[in-house]
Order: sequence, then C-alpha cells, then structure tokens
Amino acid sequence: MILSTLKQMKRNRLIGFFIYIFCFIFIFMGCASSTTIKSRPEGAEAFIDNVRIGVTPIQYSDTAIAGSTKQLRLKKEGYRSFDSVIRKSEFQVGPCIGGVFVLFPFIWILGYPEAYEFELEKLPEPEKKSLPEPEKKS
Repeated sequence: MILSTLKQMKRNRLIGFFIYIFCFIFIFMGCASSTTIKSRPEGAEAFIDNVRIGVTPIQYSDTAIAGSTKQLRLKKEGYRSFDSVIRKSEFQVGPCIGGVFVLFPFIWILGYPEAYEFELEKLPEPEKKSLPEPEKKS
C-alpha cells in the first residue's frame, strides 16, 4: 500500500513537471513571430494591411498562423511608394516543441524571416524649364 502510494506521488510529480515545462515553453516562447522591416533609405513610413505601424527600421510582430501573408507598403517623400508582401515562411522551434505536447501550436510553426530589407526608388526630379532670356535692345 505504501509502495503504491509512493508510485502514485512520483507519477503525479512527473505529470506536474511536464505541465510546468509546457507552460514555460508556451508563455515564454509564445506563438508570436517578429521581423525587422528595413528600407534604403531609412525613415520610410511602413503600413501593414493599410494600417500605419511606424517608420523604418521597425520591429513588427503578430500572432498570425503559419503561411499567412501581410500586405506591406513603404512611403517616403521623394520616392515611389513600394508595395510588397511579407510571409511567415521560416521554421520556429518553440511552437514545434509546444506542438509535441498540445497539437494547436503547430499552426504557428512557421514565422517571419529575421529581417526584410527593401530599396526605394527615387522619383525623377522634374525638369526645370528655363525661361527664355529677354532680348536686349542696342
């Protein structure tokens, strides 16, 4: 009887240990993915899905599921607006470990690459029209 009680206590401790490990991984590894958005030149306004998120370089983070895409637009005065897409395409270890214990973290197994860098195209400068010089009378 005492031996069976001790075995039960050890089993409960082991289960408790795994619960604490899972909670630690889930809370501290999280399901958020982040990336740095950079532009050349720096200082462009960044918009994700038509919502302004700040000025480059900027750290962007979200909890969208694996394989999702976001529309990115960069705007800077004197440069063409730049439209692109950022994707969750990089494998993440944290959600994979969490997915071993509970299946739903597998939907966050892909994350953003560490950084995206885009080069903005300068707008052509308008040609200056020179006025004809007035004729001098002699």
